[in-house]
Amino acid sequence: MNIIHILYGMGMGGIETMLLNIANEQVKTNRVGIIVINNIAEPSLIEKFNKKVDLYFLKREVGSFNPFFILKLNHLLYKIKPDIIHLHYNSIFRFLFLPNLKKKCCVTLHDVCSPVNAKYLHKFDRIYSISNVVKENVRRVKHLDSEVVLNGIKPDLIIKKESLTPAAGVFKIVQLGRLMHEKKGQHILIDAVRLLEEKGIHTIQLFFIGEGESEEYLKNRVDRYNMNNNVFFLGIQTQDFVFQHLHEYDLLVQPSIYEGFGLTVAEGMAAGIPVLVSKQQGPLEIIDQGECGYYFESEDPQSCAAMILKIMNDPDKPTIVEKAYRRVYELYNVANTAANYLKKYEEILNGKE
Repeated sequence: MNIIHILYGMGMGGIETMLLNIANEQVKTNRVGIIVINNIAEPSLIEKFNKKVDLYFLKREVGSFNPFFILKLNHLLYKIKPDIIHLHYNSIFRFLFLPNLKKKCCVTLHDVCSPVNAKYLHKFDRIYSISNVVKENVRRVKHLDSEVVLNGIKPDLIIKKESLTPAAGVFKIVQLGRLMHEKKGQHILIDAVRLLEEKGIHTIQLFFIGEGESEEYLKNRVDRYNMNNNVFFLGIQTQDFVFQHLHEYDLLVQPSIYEGFGLTVAEGMAAGIPVLVSKQQGPLEIIDQGECGYYFESEDPQSCAAMILKIMNDPDKPTIVEKAYRRVYELYNVANTAANYLKKYEEILNGKE
């Protein structure tokens, strides 16, 4: 099978790292190519692709209306003659003008959608959602059916924590992902740690791994609260770095205000550390509604602080962590994700409804 994936950029986001893992799995038995539309290409991610994966970079300026890249995209697809064109943003559909190309298209929704960012969904015969939460969101917002193909990670590459006892008496919390507080809610976590400090708990250190438009805002918040001695910004790191060091933390927190899934939550579970998420349906689905992790009331620093304190002293923590570890291997392994997509592609080629 000749498969082409298309996305806008190849940065260090969740979509890109997931596609890296899927492509490297699919290329074991198929021809796989990836077309990157915009001039966004992170070298540390690019070098991780299997050499058999064909990479094409159109180098369009972000937001450009130059029609040249549209011609270039269609000409490239005409030459490649893919059996399946897998889009990772539904808006890319507008750039395809050859009818035979459109018939080969499917799309994955990687997050909950609104009528605006799901404008072209009705053009697809095959829509895939990365979680049951995203599936229900598509049905509610666009009145369209989609099929769930659960997102996945590579748990075998993640070092597992051996002991849940904090090293040197310091309880280390980590938050992974783009620094975008209006979605990811990092300010809520900062406020929660501040509340615990005010209660006399000074043994907590908080680490942010990632970069984004909210970095200055978050750093200013830390400065204002005089928390620079226990809140640290480590910047963007490679997937290898995360997988090798995640086990060194005592808790992963994902304080999202809205979230369709949350790969970093699954990564924390695979690393054998407790995870704490906001009461949002996507992350809650990953932790099986609290059976495999902890949650707090969304946008509530007091609730977040209370749950951090509970986790620090919870006698049930080892049992919950082990349940979480098993759940990742059973449901969120990228090998299963890649294989499920191949089955879906076969259904498309065979004309199965």
